[in-house]
Amino acid sequence: MLMGSRVMHYCISTLLARELGIDDDQFLLGGIAPDVHKYMNAPKKDSHFIILQTDSEFACDYRGFCQKYEHHMKDPFFLGYFYHLISDDIWVKEIYYKKIKWLPQPEKKEAQGKYYRDFWRLNGKLIDHYALTLKPLDAEAVRIDEIDYTYLPELIRDLQSDFAMKDEAKEQALEILDFDEVIEVLESSVKACLGETK
Repeated sequence: MLMGSRVMHYCISTLLARELGIDDDQFLLGGIAPDVHKYMNAPKKDSHFIILQTDSEFACDYRGFCQKYEHHMKDPFFLGYFYHLISDDIWVKEIYYKKIKWLPQPEKKEAQGKYYRDFWRLNGKLIDHYALTLKPLDAEAVRIDEIDYTYLPELIRDLQSDFAMKDEAKEQALEILDFDEVIEVLESSVKACLGETK
């Protein structure tokens, strides 16, 4: 299940922070935190609350996350995490399923390579498009069953690298993704997250 990139999630979190008037680095950190699973060598299904909908279709059970942590949802980190799950659910349905999921092999493997190369090219394009700046992020202790917060500094370092190297591939043409479509999905994600805000 190939979901959005670090920069995409940081972008969504930044846009949401602007809309909601949130000035807290823990909100931004929560917005990328589910992706720490790979540093933990843990399955994505746990950190992303993934549930099987059919034999071959999955979803992020973001409402299940909200129910589990209902007493923490005013905490910026948990709110950012919640929005990450919503955004990934939308991305998978609107991008991954439409462009990659149903391709036969070996086309699917080739498409996945293009997809990850496009993530790299999109980093600089998105950072420039939204005039994103990387705020200092500090991994504070957080009690959450799905991830180990002690791995968050590694995720933060990779996000810092994304920003530091943003100009390296941004002029390259995208292979499988479409910039306007990506913008549309990111902004739809922001609207969907705002719609879930209580």
